[in-house]
Amino acid sequence: MKNNYILVDFENVQNIDLNSIKNENFYIKIFVGTNQTKIPIELVLKSQELGNQVEWIQINGSGKNALDFHITFVLGRLTQKDPDAFFHIISKDTGFDPLINYLKNQKIFCKRSEDISIVMELSVTAKNSSSITKVPNQSDKKISDEPFQIVCQKLAIIAKQSRPKTESSLKNHIKSILCLKELTPTVDEIYQKLLSTKKIHFNQVKKIEYGF
Repeated sequence: MKNNYILVDFENVQNIDLNSIKNENFYIKIFVGTNQTKIPIELVLKSQELGNQVEWIQINGSGKNALDFHITFVLGRLTQKDPDAFFHIISKDTGFDPLINYLKNQKIFCKRSEDISIVMELSVTAKNSSSITKVPNQSDKKISDEPFQIVCQKLAIIAKQSRPKTESSLKNHIKSILCLKELTPTVDEIYQKLLSTKKIHFNQVKKIEYGF
């Protein structure tokens, strides 16, 4: 199974539940601001239980986006070390999104989430979907447990006439496949990728048709 690196912007998101981290291939790096001196004892104790899976990184200096630059630097080093891994940034800061889009164009799987539990939900879904028949399309031979691939695999085993025919119904179906509680940005990203890769298109009566 691929490694997952989770880089947490602790200045931006403090509600970090490490109890959901159960797989040994998950590595969490928590970036703490220079002036952040109070950390919940429960979080510290849980991080100790996980041993070398968790690393605390207190940045040097302060200033606008100082912590973001530290995350970006470490992310770059990790992508060189383990380019086939999954990379997750936990932050509410949308300033990371252009970098994430660049990495995706370089065929590096990276996404931003505001809640670490979403990352774990996707991981569980991927693990449970490992036995699904692959989509018979050469362009889909990417990482088998990537959320986009999981959605394609799930849709492929449904008869075409029974698949969602509208944008809203398809997005809700994607949400259900990934066991998400709400329509997160991940759902929209997967929907847009289905369009851009021409796996779906709209016919003359504005209904979705599938290319696989």
